[in-house]
Amino acid sequence: ADRPIMARRERVGSLLGLLGLLLSPGWAQRPADGRGAGSPSPGPLHETIQAVFDTDKDGALSLDEIQSTLDGLAAVAAMGMAGGAAGAAGDSGNAASQLAARVRAAKDFAPMLVKWMDVDSDGALSQSELQWVTSAHARMKQSLKELTRDIFDAMDADADDSISLQEIEAAMAPAVLGKVVSLLEAGFPVPSLSASAALTAEHVASLLSLVDSDADGSVGRKEAYRAVASFKKQFLEAATLLETMGPMLAVFGGGMGR
Repeated sequence: ADRPIMARRERVGSLLGLLGLLLSPGWAQRPADGRGAGSPSPGPLHETIQAVFDTDKDGALSLDEIQSTLDGLAAVAAMGMAGGAAGAAGDSGNAASQLAARVRAAKDFAPMLVKWMDVDSDGALSQSELQWVTSAHARMKQSLKELTRDIFDAMDADADDSISLQEIEAAMAPAVLGKVVSLLEAGFPVPSLSASAALTAEHVASLLSLVDSDADGSVGRKEAYRAVASFKKQFLEAATLLETMGPMLAVFGGGMGR
């Protein structure tokens, strides 16, 4: 009767041990692709996400499934922190603390990301819609500074290196919005960006909210560069974690948040 519990504890222990390895100082010095010599190449990122988050295995991801699975990861992280505090888990406690912070950030960003990818606005992400993540991952490995600069210049009407609240409001007008959308479609296409005029404006506004790191309603040029660089770093770190831990996380995906 205790075997399922023991097996689950073993899986939790294995997961925490792997977290300790992934987030240790030595891990940060590994090759840029996050793999050691002889490690197999991971599959496409969208397939890994499907395996981890599609808990009911219906071929589509809902926001509830994503949030529930992230809650499960946070619970596993909390177990790791408790173990670390007791001196039994060592580096795993620190790793779990870092994972918990990443999970919180992912939960905050998930609703926006789902909206970006949900082309047919049915509230779920199909396998074809998820494929965007893999192309976005490839684009994230390249420089985004030129794209950030061009979009910033398109909105900074008075060229004072700051996009004011008035300029943000003006950017929702067709002329400026059309230019911003063209730049995004060429440099970093968002699947549902041009679904409708209202949705286009909503997406651009959400992107601006991401780079307004101090939430004061305006965006400075350096602030925008820093925010995009930080977002890119977090995206790539999360992708590496998913690629490396995908099979392990998929084992937990079906019931971690329930």
